[in-house]
Amino acid sequence: MRSERVDEVLVKYLLGNLTEEEQARVEDQAFADPDYLGALEAAEADLIDAYVRGELAQADRRGFECRFLTSPQRRSKVEFARALARVTAEAAPLASATREPVSTWQALRDLIRGWNPALQFAGALAALVCIAGASWLVLENASMRSRVSALQAQRRDLEVREQGLTRDLSQAQSRADSLAAQMQNRQSSEGPRAPLVASLVLMAGLSRAETRVEQLALSPGALIAHIEIQLEARDDFPRFRADLHTRSGREILVLSDLVRRRAGGRYTVSIDVPASALGTGEYELALKGLPDGEGAQDVGYYYFHVQKQ
Repeated sequence: MRSERVDEVLVKYLLGNLTEEEQARVEDQAFADPDYLGALEAAEADLIDAYVRGELAQADRRGFECRFLTSPQRRSKVEFARALARVTAEAAPLASATREPVSTWQALRDLIRGWNPALQFAGALAALVCIAGASWLVLENASMRSRVSALQAQRRDLEVREQGLTRDLSQAQSRADSLAAQMQNRQSSEGPRAPLVASLVLMAGLSRAETRVEQLALSPGALIAHIEIQLEARDDFPRFRADLHTRSGREILVLSDLVRRRAGGRYTVSIDVPASALGTGEYELALKGLPDGEGAQDVGYYYFHVQKQ
């Protein structure tokens, strides 16, 4: 026999008057305990019977209609109980005034005993289908709660990972800002660096005289000496060759197939010499024009002095 406390909890569950935690506890116990599941099904049958007979309070009636009349499976149970009550009322004799009223389900049992075996089998099968449907609903509800809990756990895990990534990104940005500030301070303390390329311009007409010696200063950090030679209007050749050697005659560099380029309003020929090939001293640069199909023609000789710092 069920206790009144259990019946009250089951009725509240069926009417949707329990908290989510209490509902989950009832469903877990019904899933684990067949006797408790049977008590839940019996409480549901009694609640349907009370609704059909109009014995529910107004608040419980509204809760019952919200829970049972919106579900096709439960609505079919209510219709079945209502139809059964009508059949029982028509078939059963009138009870005396002093006799206790017979419940619909008691009348149902008495009526079923009078059926032939085929009807009894059909009734048992219908009851089995109803019980299976109720069990499926309970299991499906529990499964849905489990999936929702898993999704909530995944969402919390993603939020934690996102917070961690945001924190790591902020720390990396702080380190990058700190390194940039350190490099800027170091550059400020070291002062401006020496250029990697040292430039020298040899002007037409002036640098061709031995008395005119241009100066090329090479800092310790210089890697390339860029020498630009200005041409005169008559120096119109498709290609040029440059021979660089010391004043003592030691060859430093020979470059062929040089072409002139227009810079501003003049034409120039430029060469790049590795700074490591130049030492402190005097140098001579011989520039020759290479006309098509003819021998090389002298354009001029240029003189400059290299000073390594």
